[in-house]
Amino acid sequence: MTEKEFHSLLLEMIKRGNHPQKTKIIELLSRSSLSCDKTEIFTRRKWNHFQEYIYLTFEPGDLTEALQFKDYISKLISQIYPVNDDYEYELFGVEFKPGRVSESEFTSQESHFDDIQNQILEEIRKAKYTIWVAMAWFTNKILYDALVERKKRGVNVQIVIDDNDRNTDAPFRLEDEFETYRINIQSYYKNIMHDKFCIIDLATVVHGTFNWTNAANYNRETISIDKNSVTARTFADEFIKLKTRVYG
Repeated sequence: MTEKEFHSLLLEMIKRGNHPQKTKIIELLSRSSLSCDKTEIFTRRKWNHFQEYIYLTFEPGDLTEALQFKDYISKLISQIYPVNDDYEYELFGVEFKPGRVSESEFTSQESHFDDIQNQILEEIRKAKYTIWVAMAWFTNKILYDALVERKKRGVNVQIVIDDNDRNTDAPFRLEDEFETYRINIQSYYKNIMHDKFCIIDLATVVHGTFNWTNAANYNRETISIDKNSVTARTFADEFIKLKTRVYG
């Protein structure tokens, strides 16, 4: 098992667990990196086995919070760690340390088919800096209120939506709260802006078939939550093209 595979399995174990602060732990671990130190020091437990240490590196701002969960995370690491005579190392310690974690390591992808509205709300509530939404139909008051709450906390919210009657008849006026762009794509055929994605902090993208409407909660829909800065920048480029009317 590679270090990245071990890290990914650790995250999966936490997601399937029932820790009361599961969301916070996942958020912290998603911004960490895992490395293994295979020493040449005998364990003196099993014949010809060496000591191995696992290090989790966190950005300095995350380390203090992460240390609160060290016992829980270390226990899971011990459960995952391979234990068999063919593996010549034994786990001798788990250490948390400060360091710089490359953005390329902040990668994960989740697909959701149920409870999609709450999954989106969870990501919105994590936003610290920016939320950019491109949505064909946006009439969902619950998601709207969540954006208003983040705006009050200083988060920059921008929205691109299709200029259609359904959006015009929504129970709120987006322009009253946010920088909003209504897109009318002109072509030989009557087309609409059909995108459905949300970019958060230029690090996470929520995208799929789910429009931000009440009706979407009763359809068979799917979303993907990609925590990948490269993917996020690709969607951000598309967002800027839309709001500057490149397709108009």
